[in-house]
Amino acid sequence: MEYLPFTIQKFVFKQTDQLEQTDLVAIDADQGVDGRIPGYFVMSSAPPNIEEASKADQALQRQAFLGLEEIVERLHHMAMQSQDGTAELVIVIHGYNTTLAGFIEWCSGIFKFINRPQSPMGSQANQVFIGYRWPSENVEFSLKKIWEALAALPRLPRDFLVGGMLGALLLLVIRIMTLGASRSNWPHSWFLLLISAVLVLLLVLGILMAALVLLRLIVYFRDAYRADNFGVLDLVELLRRVDQALVIRTAQALASLPKDGQDHDQTVVMAQKQWREQGQNKIKLSFIGHSMGGFVVTNVIRILSDVFDSRSIDQKPSPDVGDVFRLQRLILASPDIPVLTIISNRANFLATSLRRFPESYLFCNEGDVALRLASTAANYIAFPSRTQARGYRLGNVALQNTQGNSDDYGLINLSSLDQELLPRLPMGEALAGRSSNAMESLFITYHRLRGSRVVTLADLFKVQSDGDSSRPNLADLFTYFDCTDYWDFKYDPQRGTRSLTPMGLLSRAKRKPVLKAWDYFFLTLDYARGKRDVHGGYFQGQFTQELLYGLAFLGFGRYLDSLDSDRQIALTQFHLTCKTKQIQGFLSPFRYRVDIQGAGLEETRGAMLEAIKANTKLSRGS
Repeated sequence: MEYLPFTIQKFVFKQTDQLEQTDLVAIDADQGVDGRIPGYFVMSSAPPNIEEASKADQALQRQAFLGLEEIVERLHHMAMQSQDGTAELVIVIHGYNTTLAGFIEWCSGIFKFINRPQSPMGSQANQVFIGYRWPSENVEFSLKKIWEALAALPRLPRDFLVGGMLGALLLLVIRIMTLGASRSNWPHSWFLLLISAVLVLLLVLGILMAALVLLRLIVYFRDAYRADNFGVLDLVELLRRVDQALVIRTAQALASLPKDGQDHDQTVVMAQKQWREQGQNKIKLSFIGHSMGGFVVTNVIRILSDVFDSRSIDQKPSPDVGDVFRLQRLILASPDIPVLTIISNRANFLATSLRRFPESYLFCNEGDVALRLASTAANYIAFPSRTQARGYRLGNVALQNTQGNSDDYGLINLSSLDQELLPRLPMGEALAGRSSNAMESLFITYHRLRGSRVVTLADLFKVQSDGDSSRPNLADLFTYFDCTDYWDFKYDPQRGTRSLTPMGLLSRAKRKPVLKAWDYFFLTLDYARGKRDVHGGYFQGQFTQELLYGLAFLGFGRYLDSLDSDRQIALTQFHLTCKTKQIQGFLSPFRYRVDIQGAGLEETRGAMLEAIKANTKLSRGS
C-alpha cells in the first residue's frame, strides 16, 4: 500500500436545527452535515521528535486515502458543474508555537465563519477549504521539557554547562573565604586570583551552554526546521497527489466516452493536455499564511514552480503550477519572513514565487513584539544581513501615520489612485509619475537616536532601487493593511459571540505616529498576560475576519461586490469602514486597475511584470 505523509479528517456541522457546533470526524463517518464550502483538516504525520517516528497506522492511512479521494472528487465535480467552469482550493497554514488544539479551534472557527447563513462566501458552491497543520511544538518550560533538553545536549557543551555551575559555586566559596583575608598574604591572593580566572572562564562557557538550552526550549529553530523539512514537503506532496488524482479522474471521465483504440496512457496524456489548456478554468489555489506559515507557503510555491519555464527565467512567471492548479490569492498575516521579500532585488529569494500570484495581501502590525523581539533576535544568528534594520521581519512593517487622527486611516492612497492612475495610460507610465508609492509609505521603527525613529523601505533599500523607489516594484503587487491601531469587537465564530465593548486588538491603539520603547514594553506585558494578541489579533476582530476570509474566498473584486453592486461605491464604503476601525490600507495599483477600472487581469499582470522587470534591470545596471 502507498504511504501518505499526512492524515485527513473532515469538518462537519452536527445534525441540529441550527448550525451551532462543529466537530472533527472520520472522513468516512456518516454523521454530520457538510457546509456549503466543505472543510478538511490535513495534518503532517511527522512527529515532533524523530525518535517518535513509527510505522504508519493502517487505519489512518485508509482514512487519508479516502479523504484525498473525496477532496479530488469534490474539486472535479465543482470544475465540471460550476457556471464558470472553475473550482477553488483555499489552504490555511498556522505559524510557530501553535498547539494542535489551538489550530483545530481556529480552523473550526473559519469553517463556521465561511458557512454562515447569508454569507457571500458560503453562497458559493465551487470551493474547498483545507486547514493544514505542520508539526509545530508549543513552548513549555516544564521540568520534563527542561530535562529532555539537558539530556539531548551533546557531551562537550554539557560538560561546559556543568563546569560553569561548579565554577559559580566555587567562586562563591572563594569569595566567602577571602572576605577576612589579610592583604599582606600576596602569594595566597595571587593563587586565588588565578583559580578565580579559570572559574570565571568556566562560568562564561556555562552561561553560553545555558543559552543553547534556552533556545531549544523556545523551540523557534526546531519549529523552523520542521516547517522547512516536514511542513513544506508534506504540503507539496498533498498538492502533488491532488494534481495527479485530478488528471486520472479526468482521464476516467474521458475513457467513458466512445474512443477508438486508445489505451489508458493515451487517455491520461489527453487529460493532462486538457487541464494544461484550461487557462483561466484551472483549479484556483489560494493561501492564508500566518507567521511562520507565510514561510511555509512561499517555499511550497518555490518547489511547485517550474524553474525551466522560460517565463520564469524572463521574470514573468505564470501562475500555473502542475497540471491542474493556477495560483490565485496569497494572504500573509504577520509573516515571519524577511522584510526584503517585497523588494525587486537579487537577494530576494522569494521574488519569483510572489510574482506568480494575481492577488497578494499583507496584514501587518508595528507593535508585533513576537516578531520584533523573538523572531528578529533568533534570526540574527542565521540571516545574512550586515545591519540591524534589514534583519526585521515583513510582519513588522507599518504605514506612515503622520497626524494621529482619522485622516491617517482608511485607504491612504485612494485619492492618488483616483487622480493619477488614468485608464488611458499604460501601467508602467502611470506608475512612473505617481505621487504615492508603497516603498515610501511603508516603514519600520528603527534607530532610537534617529530623529524620526523610523526608516522607510525606500530609504532602507535605496541602493537596490537605484535611489528611485517610484519606479514599478514587486511591492506594488501587494495590498497592505496596517492593523496597529485596529479597534473593534472580539468575535468568536465558534460560539457566535462577541465582546461587550470594542478594544485595541493588536496594540493599545493609541494612534501614535511611532511606537516608543515603553509602548513595546507594555505590549509585551499585554501579550504575556493574554490581554491582547499582538501577533494574531487579525483572527479575533469582527471586521478583520470578514476581510481576511473574504479576500481569501472571494478576492478583492467579489468582496467589493458583496458590499455594493457598484464597485466604486463599494470601494468608498470599504475605505470609510477601514477609517472607522483605525486600519490603514494601501491599495495595490494593480488591484485598482483590474477591480475598479475593469482592465483585463492577464493583460494588466503582464504589463506590471514587464515594468517591474525593466526596473530591476535598470537598478542592476544591465
